[in-house]
Amino acid sequence: MIRIFKLIIQAVFIGYLIIFSVSNVETVTFKPLMNIAAYNIPLFLLVIITLFIGIVIGALAVWGESLALKSRIKKLNKEIKTNQQEIERLQKLTISQEPVRQETAAVEEVSKTETPVENTQNDIKDALR
Repeated sequence: MIRIFKLIIQAVFIGYLIIFSVSNVETVTFKPLMNIAAYNIPLFLLVIITLFIGIVIGALAVWGESLALKSRIKKLNKEIKTNQQEIERLQKLTISQEPVRQETAAVEEVSKTETPVENTQNDIKDALR
């Protein structure tokens, strides 16, 4: 259904283009570079060339934006992958009592020789674990 609709639109456009071309065969003077060069061409050809140039410029603009978006997508997918790996790594960690006791004993040994400020810092580190 969509394919038939596209064919109908294309046929109408081509028909209009043919009618436009036959109706506008008058010659016009085209000066693209401010009196450096002048060309006598049919009006319909000038309009079609201008339309084509506009389509090309628009396509290039869309293509450039598309490349920028693809680059951003790759960057974000890479970031997602690293974040998922980090989540999986964190999910695999288990909390066991044995290592905590060993770390607490090690902290107590170190805290005996440290200043009160260092003791506070160690207490904060222990609380965060």
